[in-house]
Amino acid sequence: MVVVLKVRQCGAFGVFRPDGESIQLGAKHQALMALLITAEDGIRTRAFLEHILWSFAQPEQAKASLRTALSTLRKHIGPLASGALIANRERVTLDLSMIEIEADASRGDFMEGFELPHEHVFADWLAEMRAQTDSSTSQGKDLPWAPRDRSRIILDELLPSIAVLPFVQRSPGNATAPLGSILSEELSRQLSRSQAFSVTSYMASRQFSIEDVRPADVSSVAGVSYLVSGSVFIDGHDFIAQIDLHDAHREKVIWSREFKGSLSDLLMGQSSSLREATSQIGQTVVGEAVRLVSFRPLSNLANHTLLMAAIVMMQSKHPDQFEKSNEILDTLLEREMHHPVVLTWAGIWHVMQVQKGLSADRHKSTLMAENLASAALAQDPAFSLAHTLRGMIASYLTFDFDTAQYSYDKALQDNPNEALALLLKGATRAMQNHPDEGLRLTEAARKLTPLGPQRYYFDSLAASVNLAARDYDRAIELADQSLQENDSYPSTLRTKAIALQMSGRADEARDVVACLMRVSPDFSLSRYMQEHAAAFTPSGRDWASALREAGVPE
Repeated sequence: MVVVLKVRQCGAFGVFRPDGESIQLGAKHQALMALLITAEDGIRTRAFLEHILWSFAQPEQAKASLRTALSTLRKHIGPLASGALIANRERVTLDLSMIEIEADASRGDFMEGFELPHEHVFADWLAEMRAQTDSSTSQGKDLPWAPRDRSRIILDELLPSIAVLPFVQRSPGNATAPLGSILSEELSRQLSRSQAFSVTSYMASRQFSIEDVRPADVSSVAGVSYLVSGSVFIDGHDFIAQIDLHDAHREKVIWSREFKGSLSDLLMGQSSSLREATSQIGQTVVGEAVRLVSFRPLSNLANHTLLMAAIVMMQSKHPDQFEKSNEILDTLLEREMHHPVVLTWAGIWHVMQVQKGLSADRHKSTLMAENLASAALAQDPAFSLAHTLRGMIASYLTFDFDTAQYSYDKALQDNPNEALALLLKGATRAMQNHPDEGLRLTEAARKLTPLGPQRYYFDSLAASVNLAARDYDRAIELADQSLQENDSYPSTLRTKAIALQMSGRADEARDVVACLMRVSPDFSLSRYMQEHAAAFTPSGRDWASALREAGVPE
């Protein structure tokens, strides 16, 4: 690769042409170059650069300042070197293979003597860089810009960002009463567990004055798109939380709702009311994502909007929505072909294509899912959702339950709150004739608010676990809950038909089978035994007999 620029980062910071001619840059442009050359793969998000270089500016002003700085920097370095500087709607990338970086610490400190007046965020970053380069270079330690585990960085880039401000306790008490802080901290924890957001630490959010802070101020400092605030009241043994969800950039209240729950549950970290609030916040954000992809070109949308929309639409009972989710994932893969999150969800799509009965070639779908899981784990060997995908393939496509169990355990080692891994491990344990453990795990999964498959999918699998446990009434109850959200999911219809037949409700079972045959006209007992995991479970033969008695053709 041809070198188009040389940069000296230790001692007096300098940017030079390949022949050694110095390029005169302003302070902000030098700082911008320093941030890019020390970034992993030369990549920084626009939000990061805006925050660190224009921390006091309003969001729109910071965005405009970055656009201007990039344009001016290109003019200074010239058209040849500008080819190494690429910017899109979310990121700025400097092709480090085209840059020769001199990092000789013997010349002095990192950017010795350099200052950026009034930008304290950049000053903090610069002080940290100098401290780390002071001794670690000669000892061969990892530097901040050296290649490192991307998995703990890149997930946030694909999720909408959110912060929860300390709640005000109105009655009884005052703004300094502890209940508001407890509620805010627990809501932050719930949002983080959901894996639907990049959540700003509650400890960081406490820096803001809850009485006079503006959403745009929080957005400018914390870089968030959404903000949660509110008040809390005590009503006997209960609390009443009035929660506001804000669009932080536009300083607009999206909704204001009231939630009531038990104080003891809140203090135990088990508040179902806050789980419901988390769910409604997530539904609002993903609903906006689905709305945007319905009328805007995909190329004009942010990555996190595309990801959220794809995840939701692949759960739709409408085949055209499911196919649209694949188109969205393809767009994301074009942008982020090595991103483990995108690779994993693309793999999950192929598994669900088989589960929904929409795959024309089960073997091909299995290979595609396996290849995408392997690609994701090649990027991040510990990524929990990718291990979950491997478990899904083993559970539902190849019926290798030992491999499935191993994969789910690997996922939960990395993230004990991986809701999908808990759910699928529970279903697998039930298939292995351990229904009690399966019930415990699936109930734990249902208490989490997942980014992944929606509630109907969780209720559907939980119904099958209860079927394995021979709790037919509960299986029917959960199947009905699932069918309320997706009335054409074949797996749920099969489970309900079996549970009805085995509990002596043969006429109702035949009605459900009639619905099943309308949804899957090609379904038969031979296909069921060939393609579904039930054939490998201790109760599989009994379930097949129940379907036969309920009217499923041979």
